[in-house]
Amino acid sequence: MVTEQEVEAVGAIGDPEVLEILKQYSTDPVVEVAETCQLAVRRLEWLQQHGGESAVRGPYLSVDPAPPAEERDLGQLREALLDEARPLFDRYRAMFALRDAGGKEAALALAEGLRCGSALFRHEIGYVLGQMQHEAAVPQLAAALAQPTENPMVRHECAEALGAIARPACLAALRAHVADSERVVRESCEVALDMYEYETGSTLQYADGLERLRSPLS
Repeated sequence: MVTEQEVEAVGAIGDPEVLEILKQYSTDPVVEVAETCQLAVRRLEWLQQHGGESAVRGPYLSVDPAPPAEERDLGQLREALLDEARPLFDRYRAMFALRDAGGKEAALALAEGLRCGSALFRHEIGYVLGQMQHEAAVPQLAAALAQPTENPMVRHECAEALGAIARPACLAALRAHVADSERVVRESCEVALDMYEYETGSTLQYADGLERLRSPLS
């Protein structure tokens, strides 16, 4: 997870001097690292072809691993997003276009991506759903968080997305995993519960909840 984030940061900075290093690690044995390097290479190449970062920013003002697709039809974007035969960079472009479009239809299309094959892709889906904060995606995010065989990186993003969306169903899902056997999931749920508190203005005692989960009488 740390290496993946470092590579994504390098790609976001956009310095072409790192292009050869990124290409070198595009075949890294850790699939998530390799895919992140591939995306960063494509982003840098895209920037070179388009004269650098566009001055136009989306509604989230974030520096993303790929620019949003120019397509605006949600059905076409969904098709591109879920087509695993397409290059990952193109599917990411569809992902960010759907996010920027917003609304229930876009959120549900993105949530379908949580069933796709690439763990890196699924983790980015969780991230953008957290940005959108649309409650339509809560069941899919909660299901991914609850799946013990899911990649911890994906579960981490789904937990944080649930904290950002901050609906009662999110609270139940997060509380159910504050004692998860996977450390990154436990810690992500704790952070997400703080996010929930911030978003709702409520006071949560998730530490007490953790003690109740550990108690044989609970």
